[in-house]
Amino acid sequence: MGSTTDSALQPPSAAHAGHLALGERRVAPDLARGFMLLLIAMAYAPMYLSQPDVGGYGVIPGGGLADQIASFAAALLLENRAFPMFAILFGYGMVMLVNRQQAAGTAEKDARGLLRRRALWLIVFGMVHATLVFPGEILTAYGLGTLILGWLLFRADSTIKRAVALLVPFSIVMAVLGSVLMTSDEGSGFVIPGYMTMEDWIVRLVGALIGPLFSSFVFPLLILVTIGMWLGRIGLLDDLSLHRRTLRWLTVVGIAISVLGALPLALAGTGVLSSTSFALGLMLALQIITGIAGGVGYIAAFGLIGLHLEQRRRTGILTRALVAAGRRSLTIYLMVSAGVAIVLHPDLLGLGEYMHRAGAMGVAVVVWTASVAFALWLDTTGKRGPADALLRRLVYR
Repeated sequence: MGSTTDSALQPPSAAHAGHLALGERRVAPDLARGFMLLLIAMAYAPMYLSQPDVGGYGVIPGGGLADQIASFAAALLLENRAFPMFAILFGYGMVMLVNRQQAAGTAEKDARGLLRRRALWLIVFGMVHATLVFPGEILTAYGLGTLILGWLLFRADSTIKRAVALLVPFSIVMAVLGSVLMTSDEGSGFVIPGYMTMEDWIVRLVGALIGPLFSSFVFPLLILVTIGMWLGRIGLLDDLSLHRRTLRWLTVVGIAISVLGALPLALAGTGVLSSTSFALGLMLALQIITGIAGGVGYIAAFGLIGLHLEQRRRTGILTRALVAAGRRSLTIYLMVSAGVAIVLHPDLLGLGEYMHRAGAMGVAVVVWTASVAFALWLDTTGKRGPADALLRRLVYR
């Protein structure tokens, strides 16, 4: 799962009628965000099923052939892949934000204050979202990540590189420890609490407090955001023609590492591989760690797609819709999350009681499609997303 907040601090696009405003804002990051909102929704929608994930590693037994194929594809391509991409784009967007402030002559003290306000309001948005909708959300974790790492944005490139080097072993160790714990006999799967009892609400409040810490330190959020800062400093998505060869290399190598690293867990989920809980934990850790490469690979792939679109200088309605969603990603993220919960949660419409993996992922597709259509309408009328506009007003006072 991913964030989604960069568009809240940027001006609305003037690109309409199929034309790309090339000098105003690059297409690739927004296109990537818009599409990855779908992948994030497809990854977490099955958590609402009546039979939750077993051991917290995304394996849902039973179902038909379509469900098994969906489970395999999700473990291979979606789970712990869409989240890394969004986290990297979040770090990239932080660099762009600071660059804009510096270009406007904003003093470093004021720019730091802007980042702190942004981080604190992200934490507030995330706490509300986690309590009311989805305890596994990531906005609060992004706010914490900003508070922890924001100082790097005012340091030299070499400092960011050293931070990446230091966070790599830390992230590997934490991923292994967390994965082994989640898949142990004492571990438990991720279960979304209900709405009907006081105990449900207590669990939701506790989850809103603990979940961001888990996402920040067990999952590799900090290294992902720092990698995004590094890529932002070198301008990987700013001059796509200049970085064409690098983008191709990162696409091939990053996605290849991602797929190979996720393959053992995907095979275990289908029953092809049998293993102990400890071995399963190592498979999950491998999937999480190689998801870092997957996030970079996916970003590079969208960079190549963006380069192609910018060279054409015209886009179809699907591309315009995805870019519109990416530019209003906070609003669309919250809409999709709430929509999936309303349809699938057993205390709401409760359709998750009658579905398996493929059905839940299908619901995510439908809800995302409706949300993207809303984003396209907002873009056509020149409006920001409501949540993005609110965050901007709060951050800029």
